[in-house]
Amino acid sequence: MSQDSGSELISIGEVTIPFYEDTLIAQLGEDGEIYVALRPIVESLGLSWGSQLNRIKRDAVLSKKVQTLSVFVMNTQGDQEGQHREVVCLPKQYISGFLFGINAGRIKDVKLRTKVIQFQEEAHLILDAAFTGDAASAMAAIRQRYLRQGYDEAWIKQRQITIVTRNQLTDEWKSRRVQKKQYGILTAVIHRGAFGMNPSDHRKLKGVEQGEVRDHMTGLELAFINVAEQATIANIQTDDAQGYDENLEAADKGGRSAGAARRAFEEEHGRRVISDQSYLAQRKLQSGQGDTENT
Repeated sequence: MSQDSGSELISIGEVTIPFYEDTLIAQLGEDGEIYVALRPIVESLGLSWGSQLNRIKRDAVLSKKVQTLSVFVMNTQGDQEGQHREVVCLPKQYISGFLFGINAGRIKDVKLRTKVIQFQEEAHLILDAAFTGDAASAMAAIRQRYLRQGYDEAWIKQRQITIVTRNQLTDEWKSRRVQKKQYGILTAVIHRGAFGMNPSDHRKLKGVEQGEVRDHMTGLELAFINVAEQATIANIQTDDAQGYDENLEAADKGGRSAGAARRAFEEEHGRRVISDQSYLAQRKLQSGQGDTENT
């Protein structure tokens, strides 16, 4: 139900924030925004999720801002073979607008009415306080998520570097009149230039049905996608790219630069950068057998 971008976003980190006896759940989207899950709030207030979701859809502002994030959830056994679930969220800056749209005066239950008012008065303050220093909070959450899934520290550090670069890139796009629905197209152009295939094809090559292909990349693959996006940022800034067309050209040049570097690396070292294996799957198979990088 992504009303803004036209496609589902992927959560790359989760933070739970204590709020009295309740918990607010915030997600870091792949676009660099911080989103707050709505259903846990609605249910903790004793309200109807269906009714509140319909209210959001009718609202001229909230209907444009609501997003569905794909969130990885481990199974009940706690191992790495979890699944992705869809979570309906709003950017954290719009939570107050959602809460203030609840008519507390119409709630007959005094306890629930008091709780709604408490959320309206304080929830946005708690969220802002929790994310004073957003990057540190988000990165800590990302690290814990990947550790739970079974990744090693070296891979996590490499993945975090790509997340920082990605956020820098989306910040450039935001400030240069690129619409969010165009981010996926530009990302595919960069990826195709670096690896000679779209992200979806790369994911299929690794035998992965869904989710972010970067979560299955080897350290080498992460290094080259990072080069591609850093090169794109440099192109954007050098050319002062504005709007979609100019940023498309910058993305194409950035991806192709990384692709040329990848091919030079492969020729010099006699090994392929692109792996047909999921890094985590290989790590599990080769546990205790040394280096899990592709050869």
